[in-house]
Amino acid sequence: MNTKTTKYLSVEEAAKRGSKGEFFQNVGEAVIPRLIENGLLHGKKEKDRQLVADDEALARVMKLGVESFVYNQQGYSFMAVRTPIDQVAAKLKARPGVAQYEESVKPLRMVKGAEVQPDEKVRHTFLVQMRDSPEWSVLIQTVHWFHSCDSVMGTALACALSKEFQTLAAAAWDDDFSGSSLIVCEKGNQQAAISDEGEEDGWEGFYEFFYEQGIYLPELFIATSKGTPILYAADPAKVQRADYVVLKVPREVESQGPHVVEKVGMMAEAIAEGLDDEEAFMGHMREGIWRQAQAILAAGEF
Repeated sequence: MNTKTTKYLSVEEAAKRGSKGEFFQNVGEAVIPRLIENGLLHGKKEKDRQLVADDEALARVMKLGVESFVYNQQGYSFMAVRTPIDQVAAKLKARPGVAQYEESVKPLRMVKGAEVQPDEKVRHTFLVQMRDSPEWSVLIQTVHWFHSCDSVMGTALACALSKEFQTLAAAAWDDDFSGSSLIVCEKGNQQAAISDEGEEDGWEGFYEFFYEQGIYLPELFIATSKGTPILYAADPAKVQRADYVVLKVPREVESQGPHVVEKVGMMAEAIAEGLDDEEAFMGHMREGIWRQAQAILAAGEF
């Protein structure tokens, strides 16, 4: 008979485990109660204080999340699909928007001074499968920079691949102006649109999604300034496989200058349509991204 007694921790104690700083702890404190509520973690209340079971479920969940990837970034974009990387690779190679594909490249340990040189015509991306989330394949598009076309391309791929594999996929990005956004697709249809500026989901809902779905991303960087693009990782051993993928930017969504100019244009358009608060603007922006994603898919360019 198993007589082992389950130990419980306060949410604050659990969030401190492996925490790299205040941002990481704040995310943990916000997400853990939500994961208890939806049944992914076990918890109980003690004198109005939320406690979480110190068990295998907590140990597993604490290995997940994307905080290490997004922390301190001046923009980023990625697309995740719940399908093994070998299957995703086979489909990506055949897509019209893929100009080059190289399997099983070696990520290098992060170094100081690595730089990126944006190219408006193509994106040097990496499809990765992480050891701690083997069910998911994640296309790292941009790190520490972003243009509007990146959200469109990520959303288009999430829609197409979720339909192809009859599964869940998501496009995530941050433009360093309006916070992080997420469009979730299931079997080719938009299932949800989340913004960390939204009143309903908020930033807690954005980060919770990755824990709920079992997605992990470490600190990564794509260097493109010196010849062959390189994927850098804080701990390369966490990357089970990485493939190099060159995406062609569809002409219809090519950036017309710095992203700040793009953003000012979108804000002016939103104001002209009477959208005068942040949440309404973000919703309008995501609707536009979805329409553009559907258009480049329908045109057969991506």
